[in-house]
Amino acid sequence: MNINRLGRSGGFIKAIGLLSLIAFALVFCVPVFSQVSSGRISGNVHDQTGGVVTGATVTILDVARGISRPLTTDQAGEYSAGNLTPGAYTIKVEFQGFKTVERSGITLEVGKEVRVDFELQPGEQNQTVTVIEDVPLVETTTATLGGTLSNQTINDLPLNGRNYENLLQYRPGVTIYPGGGAWTQSTNGLRPEHNVYLLDGVSDIEPFSALSVINGAGMMGDASTILPIDAIQEFNLEVNPKAEYGWKPGAIVNVGLKSGTNDLHGTAYAFRPR
Repeated sequence: MNINRLGRSGGFIKAIGLLSLIAFALVFCVPVFSQVSSGRISGNVHDQTGGVVTGATVTILDVARGISRPLTTDQAGEYSAGNLTPGAYTIKVEFQGFKTVERSGITLEVGKEVRVDFELQPGEQNQTVTVIEDVPLVETTTATLGGTLSNQTINDLPLNGRNYENLLQYRPGVTIYPGGGAWTQSTNGLRPEHNVYLLDGVSDIEPFSALSVINGAGMMGDASTILPIDAIQEFNLEVNPKAEYGWKPGAIVNVGLKSGTNDLHGTAYAFRPR
């Protein structure tokens, strides 16, 4: 009797220890946002009757870097390319018995998904149909709200202190209280610490204040640390984010840094005294 009682007691203690270990691991887990700074291009390939084209070759070319990614459409005529660096892309679709279709001028933004469908016409494969129509600006893949500010826009807009966070208030729902300083930024009336800041897909939140580490606000005035706007490719702000961002109810500020290209380039700036 005593042995059985000790056995049950030992098993109970082991179960409690295991549950405690699991709880400890969950509490101290660090959230990882995989590939959120990259983008995705997907779409469908079909013929003039609407029938899907299976096995078509889809080549996605990163124009600035000269890197191409070949894909093949599946049984539903769909293709999908994830983890793409934001920038300009050209897509070419080829299939035997149909004219080759090429579409250029596709802009992929930070953390965004672009859908580009293709309709193939019968003809020689060495004949190429070039499409220059712009991709629709209406977001059809998600129900998120917000938008992206490109590096050119960041440089062209009046920007006090060269702090990109001062541009967040240009997006609907975001307010920066007058005077500056810490805890002055709000999304839809929520507390400032309810926003999420990501830098190239990595969490940029300071644990104590729950504010951004880079471009962290001082107790008053502007930011005490600055990420040069010349290093920013663009940043995206989502007020109604997808489920993968289900951490806080505020805005998701997703900053993408510039990456290398095949061209040699640089920037410079100067402040003129008034």
